[in-house]
Amino acid sequence: MRKLCKSLGSLLLAIVLMVCLGGSGALGAPVVVDQWEIPFLNCLTGPIASIGEYMAWSAHRAADEINQKGGVKGKPIKIVDLDTGVSPDKALEQMAKIVNKSLVALGPVPEACIMSAMPLAVKHGLFCMIASTTYEYQSQFFPYAVAWDSGSDKTLPPVVAAWAKHNPEMKQVVQFVERWACWPGMADAHALGLASVGVKSIEIEVPTDAVTFGPLVVRALGRKPDGFVLTCTSDKAAKIIIELEKYGWKDKSKILVFSSADDMPLYTTGKEKLNGIYIYSYLDSEMETERWKSFKESYREAHGGLEPVSLSTVYYDCVYMVAEALENTPVTGDPKKLAQERALIRDYIRNVQDFEGVQMTWSNKDGVPTDKGSFLFRIENEAKQFVEYCPAWK
Repeated sequence: MRKLCKSLGSLLLAIVLMVCLGGSGALGAPVVVDQWEIPFLNCLTGPIASIGEYMAWSAHRAADEINQKGGVKGKPIKIVDLDTGVSPDKALEQMAKIVNKSLVALGPVPEACIMSAMPLAVKHGLFCMIASTTYEYQSQFFPYAVAWDSGSDKTLPPVVAAWAKHNPEMKQVVQFVERWACWPGMADAHALGLASVGVKSIEIEVPTDAVTFGPLVVRALGRKPDGFVLTCTSDKAAKIIIELEKYGWKDKSKILVFSSADDMPLYTTGKEKLNGIYIYSYLDSEMETERWKSFKESYREAHGGLEPVSLSTVYYDCVYMVAEALENTPVTGDPKKLAQERALIRDYIRNVQDFEGVQMTWSNKDGVPTDKGSFLFRIENEAKQFVEYCPAWK
């Protein structure tokens, strides 16, 4: 019944969109392309290439699954990888290649590339799935982007507050912050969550070029904190945890690692030193659905046995969301209808209802999720153990 209602809702939305756009095409109009090409402006080289790799992997995984089931309207999806190299200039160059022909795009990644290339996408009316950043970046480009959360100030405080409640004796916490991209805003949201349960936050900046962390740890310990939040790259987070132990810190439960550090270097560098710490993420690796177990098994095979990390599902879900929009709107791929068909995809995605992601189901209203939270875990035996799901603040 739920599937039937969803299909009827999607059909009604498609008809409304068609009428609003002057009746361009129909759901039965013939598709004029041999394949649905979706460009992905991603960081495949440069300092965060490891993140770009697994985001690309997940997008291709989704496309392969869809194509194995017959594609969309009988046509396969093809992900076209375009490397930004974490270079704003290169991202702008790659965007210029697609703004006059693509129906929709994934990325750009990361934030510096978003800020350089998205104005060109907006100018040309190209809707982009910049899903791996925060609402604060995404909302700047509405309606030509969709948010993946309802705002750092709504999504992050509840999970940080939940961690603090597991350690009720904490009154003062040092937050190590690397001031890169959207992370300072996330750090502010962490502080907001701590304040909501009466915990004071003290910030210590982690230089982006830092290679040794003993002096930072000594400085932090000098503030007599009861705990620590790590808002920095995964390798730096692991090294800070190692240094904290070296300088005598024993209670790992009073260490929280933020979602963007939920990446391979955290685990390969930290190893058993991570046992006991908390970490928050946007996925629950122990979920028992068949779809998730298949995704996790394939991810492990492709990544040396490592578990899927926080951002590994984002562009997998993006590809499925685009496929749903293509399937349920009268899009044909006709270049003569490019502007109209871009609008059909954009408006469908920005108001999609009951979208079934690989980890959770959610709906959008005007480009913003209405019901997505985050997960809190504790690491034991070098593996994440589920603690609780934390709904976003309203």
